[in-house]
Amino acid sequence: MKKINNILCLLFIAMLPVLSGAVQAQEWKVGTIERPPMAFQNTDGQWSGYSIDLLDRIAKESGNTYQLVPFKEFAKMLEAVKQGKVDLSIANITINSSRERVMDFSQPIFDSGLQVIVPKKRDTSSIISAVIKSGVLWFLLGAFILLLVIAHIVWFFERDTPADRHDYFRDDYLGGVWDAFWWAFIIMTMGGFENEVPASKKSRVIAMLWIIASLFFVSMLTAQITSALTVQGLSSGINSYKDLSGKQVGTLASDTVIRFMKNKVGITPGIYKDYPSLYADLKAKKLDAAVGDAPILNYYITHEGKGDLEAVGSIFKSEKYGIAFPQGSQLRETVDQILLQLQEQGVYQELNQKYFRK
Repeated sequence: MKKINNILCLLFIAMLPVLSGAVQAQEWKVGTIERPPMAFQNTDGQWSGYSIDLLDRIAKESGNTYQLVPFKEFAKMLEAVKQGKVDLSIANITINSSRERVMDFSQPIFDSGLQVIVPKKRDTSSIISAVIKSGVLWFLLGAFILLLVIAHIVWFFERDTPADRHDYFRDDYLGGVWDAFWWAFIIMTMGGFENEVPASKKSRVIAMLWIIASLFFVSMLTAQITSALTVQGLSSGINSYKDLSGKQVGTLASDTVIRFMKNKVGITPGIYKDYPSLYADLKAKKLDAAVGDAPILNYYITHEGKGDLEAVGSIFKSEKYGIAFPQGSQLRETVDQILLQLQEQGVYQELNQKYFRK
């Protein structure tokens, strides 16, 4: 019996490495969501990004494998962590007190914050568009018609002037009306036509009235154009989050952003389920601005959104991203140790250079 026990002990000792490997080698279920450049799918369906590359290094160092569980909605990904349906989740997950109450977090993996992006500032075409919408063209059309009327009246009284000195307006209809139109236009825009004056008393009375009317016309036209440009400037006058009050602002369903906007700006932003729909409404100018995670927004405006959108102001409300675990997860300590090692090895810097060039 003693020999049998010795044999069993030897067999157990011999199997320890195998058993140890079986216990340690696990396949983690990892939740994630598409948030370029933190996590995204390539055209071949493979996942990449800052968070995914970091996850690869963590799994390799720990001797484990993982299976990604993609989510369409951020809240559902966090709920899966809370309920223990995944072993961990990684993407652009901000560490905050409300989440810490229901799940555990790793060491911070990325320094982030919030950013405001807006449609590209107005150019010449948008200025012209603003002027057109203001009704200036209708105003100019009315002025053109009035000029034609004045030209016809002046030509009618001046067409048969015998004196050579005052015979500026030709007697034929087309030539004479054009002369009178040009005379009236110069008075309206420059205030006078010193070289040529009407001969008849009636024409001179009309000329005096026209000079006075022209002063009002030019003043009204200048005011209307200035007003249109001022309104255009105000509509795009967003330089930081402090300018968002009274604006149409969109964001993702993020408790961090929503709480900040309510407390600091005094507005409730429109809530979007995903970034593509948010970007689409912003480019279509259905929104004045969008607020969200700085690395996500900045990556978009330097890639797909280049030329259409731009960031304004500096990054505000500093945040840190972390890896989320179900409460009491035994993986957290292991992952934290590996993260510290990777940080010391310069892996974070490599990933920053790769995805953010910083």
